[in-house]
Amino acid sequence: MIMRTRPTGTPDRLGILGGGQLARMLAEAARRQGVTPVVLAGSPDDPAAGLGVDVIVGTLDDPSALSALMSRVDVVTPENEFLDLDRLDQALAQHPTVDLRPGRAALAVAQDKLAQKRMFAHLDVATAPAVPVAAASLAADLQQAAARFPDGFVLKWSRFGYDGRGNLMVRHLSEATLARARRFCERGERAGAAVFAEQRIDFATELAMVATRGADGDLATFPLVRSRQEGGICRETVGPAVALGCDPHLEAQAGAVLAAVGRHLDFCGTFAVEFFLDRHGTLLANEMAPRVHNTGHYTLFDDEPSQFDLHVQAVTARPLARPAVHGLALMRNLLGPPDVAPDTPCPPPTAVAPTGTRLTWYGKATASPGRKLGHLTGRATSPAQARELQAAMQAYERQLWHDRRTQERREPRHAR
Repeated sequence: MIMRTRPTGTPDRLGILGGGQLARMLAEAARRQGVTPVVLAGSPDDPAAGLGVDVIVGTLDDPSALSALMSRVDVVTPENEFLDLDRLDQALAQHPTVDLRPGRAALAVAQDKLAQKRMFAHLDVATAPAVPVAAASLAADLQQAAARFPDGFVLKWSRFGYDGRGNLMVRHLSEATLARARRFCERGERAGAAVFAEQRIDFATELAMVATRGADGDLATFPLVRSRQEGGICRETVGPAVALGCDPHLEAQAGAVLAAVGRHLDFCGTFAVEFFLDRHGTLLANEMAPRVHNTGHYTLFDDEPSQFDLHVQAVTARPLARPAVHGLALMRNLLGPPDVAPDTPCPPPTAVAPTGTRLTWYGKATASPGRKLGHLTGRATSPAQARELQAAMQAYERQLWHDRRTQERREPRHAR
């Protein structure tokens, strides 16, 4: 357990905006640092509300709930970037002694993928080229995008997209494609997002890096890792990438990108940048996240300082621990399978995690297809052992759902 002695004058009450699994892990980290967490959750059944911490139930845009949270804390931090910043500003104005970390400017950029692209361009960071698209001129816009990106492109909402939502792959133009694209654009525009077409990258691998920037500008960087996506959802990470044959120059380049982004945004807290490594060996920044990130969950293992520990240290103005990832680190998300019925009851697993791994279960009451329910982390001493652990993690997940289905078949229908 990582404990820190509180420096004189540092905040000791942390408000967390959101009640999901990231908030749960942040609240657990706050306790490890001797900080009292207060969570604004949408429901008493949210993962973070099940920890026995101080919980305020309300929505993230509810002025009374925001005010109630801020009346009880010294600093607030978001679980995710999907916030009404104007409402947040109003609540902060009523509680001028409460700090928001990371700050509003950083959150505003992170909320908008086009703003991120402008930031990357300003910082001379390579990223995939993109052109604007609008429902009102869709046919012409798609023709122009197809001419510029003949190998295909991805339509993206500038806002509100995550875990594959807000993305639509376009490989060939057809009447059916045009109809799907029109529905996609109209939904995004109604929600308040701009739409753009981004060149499809023929990438060799996806990479990610997590860093934490302290209130004093101190930067602690975790290793560059490989990630694998399924349906737009992070499925697995493994790293350090350099231990798997990745050029050390790429890790240095990624670290420089995160340092530049942190300085530019005057960032305080943990953040991540996802990258594509294309077939020519070029590192392209994909997106940044202004928070603890799924590709950094591998840091939750034994007594190594995690991305959550460092985030709490940063936003409460404590000295940052230094990342200490031993061996090869692995993470596998445990997801609701495609054939599970929506809102299926989902109690914690009873099976012990595979040897050499650690299970983190989020405490969600129900499962749905693709829903993140927990994750496994592990450590290996060689690539061969890492592959064995990956196979064991996959087998654990398959067995988890096999056991659930077997139990459901055995239970009388009226008992479910």
